[in-house]
Amino acid sequence: MQSGKSMMQRWNPDALRFMSDASEYGSYPRDLANELLPYLPRDGHICDAGCGLGYLAQELSNYCKTVTAIDRAAAPIEAFQKRFAKENLFVFCGDIITIQTQFDAMVFCYFGKTEEILALSERLCKGNVLVVKRDCSAHTFSLGKIDRKRHSVDSLVSELHTRRIPYETKPLSIELGQPFRSLNDAMVFYRLYNKSDKPVEESDVRSRLMKTNDPMFPFYLPSVRHMELIVFDANTLRG
Repeated sequence: MQSGKSMMQRWNPDALRFMSDASEYGSYPRDLANELLPYLPRDGHICDAGCGLGYLAQELSNYCKTVTAIDRAAAPIEAFQKRFAKENLFVFCGDIITIQTQFDAMVFCYFGKTEEILALSERLCKGNVLVVKRDCSAHTFSLGKIDRKRHSVDSLVSELHTRRIPYETKPLSIELGQPFRSLNDAMVFYRLYNKSDKPVEESDVRSRLMKTNDPMFPFYLPSVRHMELIVFDANTLRG
């Protein structure tokens, strides 16, 4: 079993920089944390599985007693450790299947297939499991039309139904736009993330950007993440 998030995410230097800029420019990590906190024990030990750059784990550590963040990819974990340190936040680079710690709650944000999430939750979690999945088939950062699967929202819900596991769902829509230091920066971004056959042309890129009054980030690409939050109690997996 491997970290699905780490396998899918391309963590080259540009990807690290763009994701860091987006997370720090807006309020996405804080807004997402605020949606999750009602389901998390403030005095408990929380696991952020497939944490990436760790901005969500960082926010959760401001409210929860202990947070463990783990990802298989070394690059985002190294960036996370250099950026932020806190006594109640433990950051690990490795495969979560090797973890033996018992957690009071677990968060799977854009991480894991259905069978992986359920197996890890049954083995490691003593309370609520929070799963955040993409709920949009469009590929936001392609210049041409690209459709993709909805990130297994239906798969997880169907399996919970089959196993008669009670769950709660909540749709989420949170702004996670991309700031750019220059127009050339935006061109690099689209060359990295454009999955369509349409070539990356300056005129097309420029038409998608907003000008800002921020001298550091004079251009901004608006984008709203449409997601689904699924919450269930791991104890129900064990009968």
